Amino acid sequence: MCLSYFQVHSALQQGCGQLAVLLVASQSPVSQLEVLRAMEYGGVYVASAELENPGECLKEAASYTAGPSLVLLAEAAAIKGDERWTAFRYDPRREDAGGCAFVTDSSRVREEIQGFLSRESLLTLIAKKSLPSANAGEAEGGALSEGLAAASKTVTVLYSSDTGHAEECAKAVARQCRNGGYAGSAVRCGTMDSFDVGALASEPLVVFCVATAGKGEFCGNGRNFFQKLSDRSDLALSDLKYCIFGLGDSHYWGKGTEESKFNFAKPARDLDNLLEKMGAQRMMPTGFGDDQDVDQYHTGFAEWKGQLFSRLGVDKADAAGGGDDGPVKTDEQIKVETKQLRGSMKESLDDITTGQIPFQDTKLIKSHGSYQQDDRDLREERQKMGVENAFSFMIRVRLPGGFCTAEQWIAMDDICQNFANGTLKITTRQTWQVHGVLKRDVKNTMRAMNKACMDTVAACGDVCRNVLCTSRPDVCSKELHKEILHYTYDIHDHCLPRSGAYHEIFLMQGDEMAEKTQIMGSTPVEEEPLYGLTYLPRKFKAGFNVAVGGGLGFTHNNQKTHPRLADVIGFCKPGQAKYVCECILTVARDFGDRTGRKHARVKYTVEDYGPAWFKEQVEERLGYPLEAAKPYTLEHRGDMHGWVKANDGTWSCGLLIPIGRVKESSRVCIRKIAELLKGEGGFRMTCNQSLVLENISEAKKPMVQKLLDEYKVMHSKETTVSGLRRNMVACVALPTCPLAFAEAERYLPTLVERLEAVADKCGIQQDDIVIRMTGCPNSCGRPSMAEIGFIGKAPGTYNMYMGADFVGKRLNTLYAESVSEDEIIKILTPIFGQYAKEKEKSERFGDFVVRKGIIKEMKNGRDWWTTPEV
Repeated sequence: MCLSYFQVHSALQQGCGQLAVLLVASQSPVSQLEVLRAMEYGGVYVASAELENPGECLKEAASYTAGPSLVLLAEAAAIKGDERWTAFRYDPRREDAGGCAFVTDSSRVREEIQGFLSRESLLTLIAKKSLPSANAGEAEGGALSEGLAAASKTVTVLYSSDTGHAEECAKAVARQCRNGGYAGSAVRCGTMDSFDVGALASEPLVVFCVATAGKGEFCGNGRNFFQKLSDRSDLALSDLKYCIFGLGDSHYWGKGTEESKFNFAKPARDLDNLLEKMGAQRMMPTGFGDDQDVDQYHTGFAEWKGQLFSRLGVDKADAAGGGDDGPVKTDEQIKVETKQLRGSMKESLDDITTGQIPFQDTKLIKSHGSYQQDDRDLREERQKMGVENAFSFMIRVRLPGGFCTAEQWIAMDDICQNFANGTLKITTRQTWQVHGVLKRDVKNTMRAMNKACMDTVAACGDVCRNVLCTSRPDVCSKELHKEILHYTYDIHDHCLPRSGAYHEIFLMQGDEMAEKTQIMGSTPVEEEPLYGLTYLPRKFKAGFNVAVGGGLGFTHNNQKTHPRLADVIGFCKPGQAKYVCECILTVARDFGDRTGRKHARVKYTVEDYGPAWFKEQVEERLGYPLEAAKPYTLEHRGDMHGWVKANDGTWSCGLLIPIGRVKESSRVCIRKIAELLKGEGGFRMTCNQSLVLENISEAKKPMVQKLLDEYKVMHSKETTVSGLRRNMVACVALPTCPLAFAEAERYLPTLVERLEAVADKCGIQQDDIVIRMTGCPNSCGRPSMAEIGFIGKAPGTYNMYMGADFVGKRLNTLYAESVSEDEIIKILTPIFGQYAKEKEKSERFGDFVVRKGIIKEMKNGRDWWTTPEV
């Protein structure tokens, strides 16, 4: 009998005691991943050995009757020379006898197996160990009987989501079911695309939470499901009960318009109609969440879920019980109710039975410099197997001005190696972030940063974010550059949250430390002097010539959102800067929109009330007027590459770090440079995701140059290849960003490589052209200020914008919707050719396409949706 991996894993998950599976691998390379994953189910005998010398594994597998067994045998030729191959046996009987269930027949342990043993096998037998034994007492036996009875009830919760709202609703339903009597294994929750439509016929109950994207379209993780379901005319769903909650915005295309009415929650309504046609039974009326309501989708969801929970018999359960995180709440509620950013993080980070933290803590941990993420490349596969997503954490350092010492660089290099994925990511906010930190290592990562005199406070969340300043050593004297950095720290420290939550959660160790922050046995709850109990509606940023209201994020097809350039409202003396920032912060705090996060940014406060009003509010709180703004000229916003000598005789060198990812040979090189510059050198991250080495003595300059040459680190016009490559910026996007619709960091270098060939043929390869890409319209890579910008719409598909100026004083304009790579090349090839032939002296690409009428000039962010295409 031939079984698919899916069938094998389904049988393993059910614990079929009579099932024995033998796999023989005859071709290289041999993956041990499938047999490794079989260990996750618990109660399964698993082994991996050579075909010619199976040892004890076949005998042990044959004698194992407590559950299924799975054995992989590899032919010697298939694994010859494979240093990663590991022969092992996993027998739960050994653990029952007090030994170790996992034994290896080799001194080598494959890296992926070691990783599994250290972080994922903890998920396996914890549930098994918690079950009472067969001769347990009456109370325990009764509880077991109830649990087994609950297992007969099953519910599958599927969602299609882009911003995460539908996902939050789906998980809230799953949590309530688990806490209301359903067995944990009987409640499945995942994306619609991860579910086999053919299995719908055998499902007793499916709950759908469906968001809307584009013009009434399914989100990226539900589109394939709906298409496959539409194609299955043979599928009979008479035994399926279902219900649907749909999310949308009834004013997307204008209040009361026919188009808005037609597209509102259209995917949910289309799915409802299709399921009804296929014979499925609607368990209850479809519910709807409207972004136009005061608290967005929460109003409709509260009403709908109340009816659902009552029909499922789980309405009396406490969804916050059992260490869970309770029903979905707004961000404002969470901030008020969680003791100044404490929540349950201290406990949930110590919970090793799962790789994630509760929903409400995912909101709070942002203000401490971290985001919970998971590897989206693995989502579908893991959800089909019924195992938890591959959760990890991104942690971002607070680094005012982007400056660090050589010693701090070395510390971060160690941190990314010991706790993260082995790379450093330089961000567009002049700092680092590390990715792939497992939950059990989050506190250790924070403590390692603290030991190097760094922290992550206010690096994310609804607070004042990292304060930036120029990174270029060639724009002013070294003394002035140092003074500007001093004021950067001054502003940032003044606007920091004052809650002690960060130190209590991440840094304190041991009872003696805990006692120092306890008052009569309870943690003190202080109120923030600047932020109050609710902090800011959203993050905010500010400068010296005081500019307010800039921000580039928006939502596809939501005309209430748009990018916006900042307004300059005055000038303040350097010593006044921190107080001006405080006043800007409190105006944002007091007047920012707290009813909807899409409208909560400072830019919309300035847009709604006007720059003059905002300035009056700031001056009223300051107690004196701002001076008139000083005249300024923006000439260049790219990074400096190559060497420049400071007025004190020391040297600086600008390096190009493609897309800001410090990895492989460049990471080795910069680590060696940091070792060389201990005690004297400095490092500055740039807003374009690159790096400047500074304070290099004349004696050490040749040594640094030698390392740059040896490791081929791009640092000059000759080594940075092209003007496009020098000016490309991308966000992280897939696989870890939960909001990304499309690739960015992993894909932009490939696109740029093809465009370089076009530029080379046209003779403009060395022309600096700003090109940027983000996976979604939140615009972390600032694509709407690029001469050529791409914003992800779906996998492999982007909206293409052109016409921003080179220095950042003009937004770009939509040129083409939903284009693929080949279409991008087809569009830009003739435009590059025209630019090469017809550009004026020193004319930049963005200015050229506007002057020639190729694109309409975007004069104001509020025109983002209405400016006509050319």
